[in-house]
Amino acid sequence: TEYRHPYEIAVDTERQLKEEENCHLIICLSHLGYDYAITDKPNDLIVAAKTQYTDLIIGGHTHTFLDKPTIVKNKVERDILVNQVGCFGINLGRIDFYFDAERNASGEGVSIVV
Repeated sequence: TEYRHPYEIAVDTERQLKEEENCHLIICLSHLGYDYAITDKPNDLIVAAKTQYTDLIIGGHTHTFLDKPTIVKNKVERDILVNQVGCFGINLGRIDFYFDAERNASGEGVSIVV
């Protein structure tokens, strides 16, 4: 078994989706965790900062309750949404994306208490 770092996989995958598959919206489903006190542990916020084409990261593992997505600047200074809505079905999340005439995506989201 070969281990590849999550950041490397994220960058390779988003490049393929954008450049080879011509995707206009890239969503990463992650189970790395939102953030950790241990600074070198892979997490969703760092993935967002290291990517270029990803538009949204929906995360899990740390069960972080966010009222709205966190906005992170990626490596080309574009806003990326990172969201988690907790655990046990207590909240649902809603993310809306809008495209301009040049097919650039922008999004916003909220947490909905069930």
